[in-house]
Amino acid sequence: MSDQRLDTKNYVAIIDIGSNAVRLVVYDGLNRAPFKIHSERVVCNLGADLAMTGRLNPDSVKKAFDAISRFSGLLTAMKIKNVRAVATAAMRDAKDGRDFIDRVQEEFGLEIRVIDGDEEARLAAQGVIANGLGGNGVIGDYGGGSLELIVVENHKVKHKASLPLGSHRLLAEAGRSARIKKIDAHLTDVDFLKDYSGADFYAMGGAWRSMAMAHIYMTKHPLKLLDHYQIDGRKASEFAALISRQSMASLEKIVGLSKKRVKDMGVAALAMECLFEKIRPRQLIFSGTGLREGLLFDQLKPATQRQDALIASCTKIALKISRFDDLRGFKDLFTWTQPLFEKKDAGFKRLLEASCLLSDTSWFESEDYQADHAFERILVMPFYGIDHADRAFLAVSQFVRYRGYLRRGSRAQEPTEVTRPAQKLLDGDWVDLAMIAGLAQRIGYLLTGGALGLLQHTELRATPKQLYLKLNDKASALNAEVIREALQALAKLMGKEAVVEG
Repeated sequence: MSDQRLDTKNYVAIIDIGSNAVRLVVYDGLNRAPFKIHSERVVCNLGADLAMTGRLNPDSVKKAFDAISRFSGLLTAMKIKNVRAVATAAMRDAKDGRDFIDRVQEEFGLEIRVIDGDEEARLAAQGVIANGLGGNGVIGDYGGGSLELIVVENHKVKHKASLPLGSHRLLAEAGRSARIKKIDAHLTDVDFLKDYSGADFYAMGGAWRSMAMAHIYMTKHPLKLLDHYQIDGRKASEFAALISRQSMASLEKIVGLSKKRVKDMGVAALAMECLFEKIRPRQLIFSGTGLREGLLFDQLKPATQRQDALIASCTKIALKISRFDDLRGFKDLFTWTQPLFEKKDAGFKRLLEASCLLSDTSWFESEDYQADHAFERILVMPFYGIDHADRAFLAVSQFVRYRGYLRRGSRAQEPTEVTRPAQKLLDGDWVDLAMIAGLAQRIGYLLTGGALGLLQHTELRATPKQLYLKLNDKASALNAEVIREALQALAKLMGKEAVVEG
C-alpha cells in the first residue's frame, strides 16, 4: 500500500462563504463538465443580524471559522493546490467582514475574493449557462443576503441587478405586508424587467432549490432531481403563493422537508411570488449549478466553453468507465445507428450520440443486474445540459441495450417496475425510439464483442419494409444465430422484416 499515491493534481476546490452557508466543493478539474469529487455545506447564517446590526452574527462567525478550518485540513490531506475562495453579500456588507477575511487569510493562508453584486450575478449566470440552461431568459439567484437578477440573450449577459432581498433581509421585516412593500420597492427600480414578461425564468439558490424539492414531493414527480426541473409559469406562481402563506410548521408537514430546509422557504416563495407578478414567466426551470460552477466555467477557453455540455459529460464518463478507452469506437457506433433515425432532428441525434457514449458503462456488473443498474445509474448521473425527459430516454435506451426487455400494449408487455418512473416522463413514441436505439446498440456489441471499430465493416439500414444488416468480406465471420435473433427483435419493433446480407 505504501506505493499508492493520492493523485489530485488536476482537482480544483471552491470555498464559497455565503450569507447562509459556507461550502466546500472539490471538482475533478477545469473542464467543460466538472464533476464533484467532494461537497460539504455548513449552515452558519453569517448574515442573520446584518439588517439589524450591520455586523456578522458572533456565533455564526465561530461556526464559519471552524468550518473553514476543517476545509483547510481536508484540502491539505487531498493535496489540492488549486483553491478558489469567494465571499458574497454578508462579507461585502458587514462592517466587520474585512476583519473575518483577514483572520482567515492569516490563519490558513487562504486568499478570499470578495465579489460585488454585479460580479456575483455574472458568475451565477455563467454557472447556469455552463449547464446548458439560460441561453435566453431571466436568471434569479436567491441567497441569504441578496437576490441577483440577470437577463441573458444568446448566452451573453445583457442586464444584471443585485437586490438586498435575501432571506435574512426579509425575515428582519415585521410581517408579510412590510416584506411585500420592500420587495416591490426594489423590483420597481429594476427597469429591464418590464421588457422580459413571458420569458423563461431560471432559478437557483438554496431556498428556491428547496422549493423545487417540495414541488417534486407534492406532485409525486417520478424523478427526485431538482436540476432542470420545470414547472409551468402560471402553476409556479400559484405554488409560490401557496408556500409563501404557510407557517413553518405547516411547511414541514406538506412539503416533506426538514425544519432546516423550510426555515427560509416562506420568504423565498414570497420573493418569487412578487417577482412573477411582474414578469409572468413562461416556465420556471431550476438549475443545479450556479456561482461555483460559474467560477470554473469563467476560466475556460472560449472553444471549450462552446462544447456541448451533455456530450462533454458523457465523454468523461465513457473514458472513466468503458472497457477499451476508445472514443473512436463510440463514434463508430453512433455513425452505424444513425441510418435508423434519418428523419430525426439534431436534438435527437445529440441524445443518440450521448446514448452511444454511455453504452459500455455497466460491463463490470453481474449480467443478471446489468440492465437494472445501467438504468438506475444513468437516470441520476451528474450530467450537464439535460432535462428529465432526456435523462429518461438515455436510461431506457441503456436498459434495453443491456438486455432489459421492455414492451408496451398488453399486460405481459407492461413496463417493469424498474423503468416505470422514467416511462412516465416519455410519451410512447419516445419510448419506442429509446428501445430502437438500445436494441441497435445491443446488436453492435453482439457483433463486435465491444471492439466497436469492427462496425466499419458492416452496415445497418432500414427501408420502408425491411431492416438490413450487411456484413462485408472482413466481417462475414461475425454472423451467428445470436446476431440474427437480435436483428429480428429490432425488426419486429420497427414493423419490418429482418435481412442479413453477407
